[in-house]
Amino acid sequence: MTSIILTGADSGMTAVPNAFIDRYLPEADGEYVKIYLLLRRFYSGGREITVPQLADLLDDTEKDILRALRYWAKRGLLKLSLDQNKEIVGICFLPVEAESSAQETAAARIEAELVKTETPAKKAEPKTSAKADSEKTHAPGAAMRRKLAADEEFGQLVYIVGKYLGEPLKSTGSDILGYLYGELKMRSDLLEYLVETCVDAGHRSLHYIEKIALDWHEKGITTVDQAREQDALCRRQYYQVLKAFGLGRRGPAPEEKKQMDIWFYDYGFTLEIVLEACSRTIRALHEPSFEYAGGILADWKKKGVRSRDDIDELDAAFAREKEAAKARRKDNSRTNRFHNFDQVGYDYDAIVKELNG
Repeated sequence: MTSIILTGADSGMTAVPNAFIDRYLPEADGEYVKIYLLLRRFYSGGREITVPQLADLLDDTEKDILRALRYWAKRGLLKLSLDQNKEIVGICFLPVEAESSAQETAAARIEAELVKTETPAKKAEPKTSAKADSEKTHAPGAAMRRKLAADEEFGQLVYIVGKYLGEPLKSTGSDILGYLYGELKMRSDLLEYLVETCVDAGHRSLHYIEKIALDWHEKGITTVDQAREQDALCRRQYYQVLKAFGLGRRGPAPEEKKQMDIWFYDYGFTLEIVLEACSRTIRALHEPSFEYAGGILADWKKKGVRSRDDIDELDAAFAREKEAAKARRKDNSRTNRFHNFDQVGYDYDAIVKELNG
């Protein structure tokens, strides 16, 4: 890995300008702040650094480090120098300005004008249900499209996402990103983190990525730190499912994670409902089976199950139908027994005469 040369105005100490704390720190991801401060420390010590070294020091991935460097470059605090292989070979610290630049002020004014002229039908709802919108793809409105076309950060996001997915984004993919970034105001670093984690988990469909993004938006997740906490929650859910199957001593296999992602994200089921399906699987088969549990959950999804009460109602309806079927079989059995008796040659006229004296 190429060593990175750090350059900039030498302060003679590891100093952090007040403007950085006042203006940039409050809205930045915590990991990004740590990386920026560590870079300043290396620069003040006159040392070179590599991306793997930064990753080891902070117990991050190299992708986390690169994402943070790109974030600070977008914010105008770093200038990145790249070689012909697109690897970072130099980082220059730029002055930390206390006030917004004229360009940022103009951008804010343009954005305000776009908001005023945008029709109500094209405004984003403050909270969008991932479950209600799971079957359709969103796109930005006309005014937002014009804004995104001139947004350099969004253009870079489209390029990076295309790199993660292995091919340039088509119009539908750009629309999905444009809706999430422009209409829902999801941060570019959050969307980049989302795409990276989905691709690492084997999910390359932008429709799947959109579902996760909408779920995050519904849950109020706006930063990478919060997304990491959500990922940790998902991992705990994975292990709860494995534990219910008696497989708690190992991590989930990729195919098992895909199955569980379908249950939690595509179906939108809670952990309680998924664990109930696992329990019924064990009772029925006496062994774990993701396929059998998936069949139960797919049936519940089809029947509109959203809570444990819905499952109880289905169980009660099944029990009633079972009792009715049992009663029908009993009646049929009685009828069959009557008709199966051997016919006796009774003289009914003679019996009646005898009874009447």
